[in-house]
Amino acid sequence: MAAASLSRLSRRASATAAPSLRRILSSTATAPAAPSSSPPPVAAAAAGADRVRWDYRGQRQLVPLGQWLPKVAVDAYVAPDAVLAGQVTVHDGASVWSGSVLRGDLNKITLGFCANVQERSVLHAAWSASTGMR
Repeated sequence: MAAASLSRLSRRASATAAPSLRRILSSTATAPAAPSSSPPPVAAAAAGADRVRWDYRGQRQLVPLGQWLPKVAVDAYVAPDAVLAGQVTVHDGASVWSGSVLRGDLNKITLGFCANVQERSVLHAAWSASTGMR
């Protein structure tokens, strides 16, 4: 009995609300769309004096820890699923591959020119000394 009265009430409520919903939906559907102001596309590669330079900056996961934000050179490669956290510096030509974690929460981690960290590696700096690869 209660279910039957509830279904009658819900049908009445939807019938009375339907014209106002149609009016709202039709007014939003006919409104002109705002022009998108997306930036112009950036070239993926720029020719250098001795090699091609790729811009990988859009696919990095950089995690700030407190006041420290990882610093990555434009010519460095960091895989999309790699994590850089804290005091991490990656220089030109260096690469950090898939699944790697560089955690510089206690001290600095520095990857030098053309150094690389292979797949699924974990680098963590100790309190007493910074970690560096040259």
